[in-house]
Amino acid sequence: MHAVIETSDSNFFQHWDKLCSNDPVQNPIYMQMRSESQLASRGIAEFTDRSFLVMAAEEPVFGCSLTMHLDEQGRKCIGYFGREALSHVNQATMQASTNSFRPEAIRLLQEHITHLIEEIQPYTIDYLDPVSCGVMSPVTQVLLAKGAIPVVQQTQIVDLSNSKRALHRGLTKSCRGMVEWGRRNLDIEIISSESFDVSLIDNTEDRLTYEELIKKDNGFMLQARYNNEPVSSGLFVHNNASCYLVSADRVSRSIDRPVLHALIWEAMLQSKGKGCSQFDFGSTSIASISEQPSTAAEVSTASFGGESHARLRVTLDRMCS
Repeated sequence: MHAVIETSDSNFFQHWDKLCSNDPVQNPIYMQMRSESQLASRGIAEFTDRSFLVMAAEEPVFGCSLTMHLDEQGRKCIGYFGREALSHVNQATMQASTNSFRPEAIRLLQEHITHLIEEIQPYTIDYLDPVSCGVMSPVTQVLLAKGAIPVVQQTQIVDLSNSKRALHRGLTKSCRGMVEWGRRNLDIEIISSESFDVSLIDNTEDRLTYEELIKKDNGFMLQARYNNEPVSSGLFVHNNASCYLVSADRVSRSIDRPVLHALIWEAMLQSKGKGCSQFDFGSTSIASISEQPSTAAEVSTASFGGESHARLRVTLDRMCS
């Protein structure tokens, strides 16, 4: 027997935790945002949480992080607390013989998304398809049928379960050279929760979120100095299973040497030390952020090793449908 349950169900959060622990994507930003303190700090009154789970008996199969809010023009929008809505899967519930999910669970997931769209009548929908287990989400199929526009985003994921030596060998030759230069010439420190400077984060809502995550040791910030001058910084969020690069920026042009490589390498080691098994670069293109144009090609996320994964950002806009 399959069923859909929402946040009002007394067992919702218990099942949600179980789902997330078996989700192969393990996006720490979405996983950490559901705590009561996070919802309060982000202004819960501005968002209506319509997240839900598809259950098979007592086992969660699918989940969707989804909220409704009003934009500045008072139009209804679907996303997730200012980000894209995101679906989750319980990999343990896949049928071993076919490596797929039961059709009934997929049908309920698609029916409920369709029901929410018809009920809310949103002006826009922003959804991030993690392409879990190599399969496009059934949610994407519903949105595409309604005229949504998909955009492919590439992300690099590094397996941190490898040894430090193996991780170092996984770097490209040029990246290893820049990491070693940075380790010799930069002073890289972890910014503690007590000294975390929220002004480094542009978005006010994100300041509240990341400050809280760092205070709870679910995130950290690194800063690199050259001759005692800050030259680069990076912000990372983790859930002791996966670490996600939120941002990495050059904050000074006083030297013309790459100053991000050693910072990212140190973040990978910090994440490994915290028990994380993967380092996720997200949709961040480090090369486009901040290094000198002459070295931009050498600052690609692929230079840090790992594997490239595709994700889909799917946008349904009533103006385009």
